[in-house]
Amino acid sequence: MAVEVGVSVDDDSPKTRFVRYLYIGKEYPVYYSGTWTNQNHFTMAKVTSIVELAADKDTELFPITNIKQLLESGSVPKPETLIFALAVCARQEKSEKLRQAAYNFISEECKNSEQFMLFIEYASQLSKQSSIAKHGYGHGWRSMVNKWYLSHDVKNLAECVTKYKSRHGWKHKDIIKLSHPVTKGLGPDMQAVFKYIMFGLDKAKLEFGNETKAIEILHFIERVDNFRQCEDAIRAAGLIRTCNYKLDHVHASLINSPEVWEALIESMDLPTLVENLQRIHNLGLLIPSSQLTEKILSAITNKDQILRSKIRPAVILMAVKTYEDPDKIPVFTKRKLGRKNKLKHRQLPNPDKRIIDALYSALNISFANIEPTGLRVLITVSTESWKKKQITQMSVDTFKPWVLEAACIIALGLLRSEDKVTVSAFTATEGLNARPVHLDKNATYQEAYEKMRVRVNVPPNLGKPILWAAHHRRKYDVFINVVDKMREKYDFTSRAMDLYKKKMNLPNTRLVNWVVGTTSTYMESKYVNDVLTVCGFDVHVPKVIEAFAKRQF
Repeated sequence: MAVEVGVSVDDDSPKTRFVRYLYIGKEYPVYYSGTWTNQNHFTMAKVTSIVELAADKDTELFPITNIKQLLESGSVPKPETLIFALAVCARQEKSEKLRQAAYNFISEECKNSEQFMLFIEYASQLSKQSSIAKHGYGHGWRSMVNKWYLSHDVKNLAECVTKYKSRHGWKHKDIIKLSHPVTKGLGPDMQAVFKYIMFGLDKAKLEFGNETKAIEILHFIERVDNFRQCEDAIRAAGLIRTCNYKLDHVHASLINSPEVWEALIESMDLPTLVENLQRIHNLGLLIPSSQLTEKILSAITNKDQILRSKIRPAVILMAVKTYEDPDKIPVFTKRKLGRKNKLKHRQLPNPDKRIIDALYSALNISFANIEPTGLRVLITVSTESWKKKQITQMSVDTFKPWVLEAACIIALGLLRSEDKVTVSAFTATEGLNARPVHLDKNATYQEAYEKMRVRVNVPPNLGKPILWAAHHRRKYDVFINVVDKMREKYDFTSRAMDLYKKKMNLPNTRLVNWVVGTTSTYMESKYVNDVLTVCGFDVHVPKVIEAFAKRQF
């Protein structure tokens, strides 16, 4: 039976669609994993709700209020949507009040240099996409840019322009050329920073080198510039330790230096280390007997550091799977081919089993970082696609998508943090087609994986777990189906949800269909009340599901 799409006023209101975009990059409830830039998420047509909100005097500032709250909370999986929404607010033509509020927010609230330059790029692209071609660097834009630079204290501004000289296709020099800031009334130290941005250190020293107030900041800039040009690995490692320089400061020729990475890792937080692990391995630096390997092992086996970092299990899972075999991770084919071409003339060392074991250990500890929501959840898993072709163990592991990995990550995270969680599997039996799986909340990821892979499955009927819960009168706030693919003829979730809500008197129950084995679905652009469809796998998916379950969007 085909899905019955039910649209409610709330689901289709501009406010709802706007907040939904901030969380999942779409105004309709379908989340696509992967890199959104390649999927054209950042065009004016993707967030028409802003124009609708801007046209109403009662809601014209609603976008800024929500962006501010979500940027502060950090609950949005990909903050790029917040910055793009701000750019749309600045480029829409329905409300001058909203436009000015967007500019004020960037200049006063957004102190992050990288996010600022991303806003500049998005605003520039939106001007080019406009029906009437504009350069987009008018009075409001120039005023915002000048306020942003001048709102920093001298030391902070110097740190910004030396750490991130360019980002997202823009240099600080290019931005200032377009904004024409008036610097004559500023102190000599601030004027020295602007002179450095525009003309380099030598010109800044020549003009302000004798100014007492500017000497300290010029010395700071000179030290950073000298480090950026340093090509001696031992000296660079020492400077990293004493001056706390980051990876962005390191000269390109030293990226393959184990001494430099050893120094960087000492002050690197765990999420950043895990993010760079494959890069270090690709450079051929993770040799079993090396000091660098020992330092990495020490960092990823530190329980206190794992808990303190709040790193999420999906991040570590992606890291360990990539380290074990990058060809098996769920990324676009184009990225896989690019990686092969880049490394085709390089012989990489085999993955170190100690690092793999340490990462799995860190993964099991990281489940404690999932915060409880107090929700009642039913998770139902189907892995029928790989069971069809189960001929050898090799064929199983080669063919199957990440259904089991996804199920284990979401199930263990919820079992450890919530009191009322049921895990079940789609079965080959007739009738309700769902059966609970006993999964110990203290099981490791590996134990859960083995427990769930032995289930016998058939093409999943996505409404059956809901009917099973209704039949047994089980109360749930959230249903989560983790499947390989969705088949429209087996989907009657809209009717099942309506029946369950009425029978159990639970009008706020929600459903998530996590379709791990595909990057597209027939749910494209459709609204189904209280239903979210997730396509593919990336490290943000569990966070998206959690936010949806908590009705944050």
